[in-house]
Amino acid sequence: MTATDRAISEAVTLANCEDEPIHLPGAIQPHGAMLAFNQDGTVVAYSENFSQLLGFEVVENVKLRAVEAGSTVMDLLSEGLAANGVWANSAETHLNGQTFDVVGHIHDNVVYLEFEPRPPVSASFSTFAQYAQRIITQVQMCNDVDTLLASVTEEIRRMTGYDRVMAYRFRPDQSGEVVAEARREDLVSYLGQRYPASDIPAQARRLYIQNPIRLIADVAYTSAAIFPARNPANGSPFDLSFSTLRSVSPIHCEYLSNMGVQASMSVSLVVKGKLWGLFACHHMAPKTLPHPVRMSFQVCSHVCSAMVERLEANRMNDIQHKAERRLAELVRQVREADDMLAALAKPELNIAELMPCDGAAAVLGGRILSMHGDFGEIALELIAELQKNENQDMYYSEKWEHNASDAASQRYCGVLAVRFHRDEGGWMLWFRMEEVHKVQWAGKPEKIVAQGPSGARLTPRGSFEAWEEVVRGRSAPWTEQDFSVAEKLRLELLELCLNRAAEIDRMRQRLIATLGHDLRNPLQSISMAAALLKSSDVRSVELREHITYSSSRMERLISQILEMSRLQAGSDIVVNCVPTDISQLVQAIVDETLLAYPDLLLDIDIQPGLQANVDPDRYAQVAVNLLSNARHHKTPASPVNIVLTEQQGEVRLTIRNAATPLSEAQLATLFIPFKQQTNSPERNKGGLGIGLYICSAIARAHGSRIDVQQAEGVISFSVGIPVRS
Repeated sequence: MTATDRAISEAVTLANCEDEPIHLPGAIQPHGAMLAFNQDGTVVAYSENFSQLLGFEVVENVKLRAVEAGSTVMDLLSEGLAANGVWANSAETHLNGQTFDVVGHIHDNVVYLEFEPRPPVSASFSTFAQYAQRIITQVQMCNDVDTLLASVTEEIRRMTGYDRVMAYRFRPDQSGEVVAEARREDLVSYLGQRYPASDIPAQARRLYIQNPIRLIADVAYTSAAIFPARNPANGSPFDLSFSTLRSVSPIHCEYLSNMGVQASMSVSLVVKGKLWGLFACHHMAPKTLPHPVRMSFQVCSHVCSAMVERLEANRMNDIQHKAERRLAELVRQVREADDMLAALAKPELNIAELMPCDGAAAVLGGRILSMHGDFGEIALELIAELQKNENQDMYYSEKWEHNASDAASQRYCGVLAVRFHRDEGGWMLWFRMEEVHKVQWAGKPEKIVAQGPSGARLTPRGSFEAWEEVVRGRSAPWTEQDFSVAEKLRLELLELCLNRAAEIDRMRQRLIATLGHDLRNPLQSISMAAALLKSSDVRSVELREHITYSSSRMERLISQILEMSRLQAGSDIVVNCVPTDISQLVQAIVDETLLAYPDLLLDIDIQPGLQANVDPDRYAQVAVNLLSNARHHKTPASPVNIVLTEQQGEVRLTIRNAATPLSEAQLATLFIPFKQQTNSPERNKGGLGIGLYICSAIARAHGSRIDVQQAEGVISFSVGIPVRS
């Protein structure tokens, strides 16, 4: 039975291979020796090779003797015993004609001293210190992670003489990829090859974090067992998590042997407390490095890790800042738009621009708009499923399965969906296509079941020749940055929807109040006229005119409300443009106005024969509303100026009137319905204020807009339509 078997009775089987207790091996590598001490300074355990390597015996439950161990070792031990739970240090000593590096640490109330014979070195420690300083200097000058890894890989091989040094970078799925390599020319390159996550199980990753430097001097070693195998104080195996000599998993040794490797050293890169990558050093013959040299690499590990973290943070910050700028612009665009859905899908800036994707879709109130493709079918299929869960506001997948009927939609297997309006079914969806790529694995990424002394177990790969796998059915993974952008936009839209809902509620209340005011007068007039008609025929013509006028006011009011309701619901104004003589149309409107208001002063300048493609009724609606607005708001006894001319290829209608100057806030809300009419004349107080809102929508439907200017007590409204060629 091996030392490991003596220490741990549970075998590593198919059921527990991933949980192999590699921190409890019950043995150490034989190129050094170990002593373990209780808090009273008595020896609690020792490695079986101790007396052979150190030249004197130790006895369990007996204190170490200074005459044999020397003052340096005794001082180091005293320091560890006096420590309060956390301690690590090392010292150099000479015993039995041999120089030793003594490495101490404390763990679980046990003080460990490890003795490593100092091997002959070709270079002095000062040379290694200079090399380490060179690595640190080069690292600090690197502006990107790839350059850093390549530079350090070359320097480590130059410093140590290992046959191969590789830089691994772990991917989101925990597989490792060789991203930099320095090697002997006769060795096959592993650059670009991928290693499955199972090559470094979770417990091994934890130890790589705890021990940034890990040395295996000879893969073919026979371990030196620790006696006794368990701590008499608690009956548990000794935890060698922080030991520099800790014995290696037999599976890992077999793994290295299959690669032709006889010695190795790893230097961890730890970023934000997680194993980000490794520098892996391989040698085709047994090889060791003294502890002081390894400590210089530990410094390099910390510096490289810090630089990688900083460079990655800078890269992510750049990405985040760009995304946040686009997000802010999009939110501003949505806030300024009447149609939220259309604003999310504008060609120049839309939700697809916020993160890497192959297309996007926005859904609200049963409407759906797609960007960079047609996603109606697959989007509605997904939303129908997501709507079943009222509490799910985000969903994502890199291998999304759907029932698309067309081949184009079947290529999309990545989706990120967020909900921003629960009642109206408001969703935003981003899509990514299948990312078909070839992975160069270092051998088939699988372990093989084999029969060992303890039964079936998993064995590492026996071949590391490049094995190509074609990966299908997955998209590029969604990142934390993607989730962050989607969530920020969701919250912005959620707030905007709540604000608009509150505004609609205020508008509804104001509408009810205003309708009561505006409809009361014409209804009262109709009622009085009808009563008089019953009693007398003397004023029948005049009364009928009152009834007609009041009925027309009510009809116009109701029509405006209905049009505004359609616009608020997201329906655009529909226009039927035909060739029209604008000059005749505007002149007819002026004549009707003068007939209705003979005392109105009009200053008219209409250029004859101007033609344009417009919807005559809708264009007339704009002209009538602008003229009515000028008549209501002009200062008393002042004229209304009407100008129709051709300017720069446009037929431009301009209506001006003298008026009390408007504030910037009032100008900004001219085209918003139900605004407060604080500046309105007495005869127009209580008006709904939706005329200009509708006129603005009609102008947009014609591809134009209403421009407003005020200067020296005069305000002007103008709208231009391209001249018909």
